Amino acid sequence: MKRLIPSLLFLVAFGVAAWHLTACKRTPSPPTEQDAIAVWKNAHATPHLSDLIDLKKTNGQMQESNGVEVYTLYYAVEEKSVVRLGNSPPGTIDRYQGSFPFQWTEKGWMGPDHHVYPVQ
Repeated sequence: MKRLIPSLLFLVAFGVAAWHLTACKRTPSPPTEQDAIAVWKNAHATPHLSDLIDLKKTNGQMQESNGVEVYTLYYAVEEKSVVRLGNSPPGTIDRYQGSFPFQWTEKGWMGPDHHVYPVQ
């Protein structure tokens, strides 16, 4: 019995130390499609030339650059112009693909619009 108590204390201490080492650095969940929609709306707020019809996340890539987690969210957009743009009349529907880079901060993901989107 005298050997059992120190062994249990050692096991608990080792478990707590291992938990601290593995739990301190966690991979944050990536930005969502709703975050990308918010970035698109913030980027296209002024001048208001088009309305968002649909934005779908097509892919994403997490990487670390100089110790900072960076997530590139790839998307496909469908938008409708509200004014005449060149030869295109108002109401023209355009489709294109693009990407938004997000950087991990202590408060969440910071998008290219410099707004922070907290992780849910």
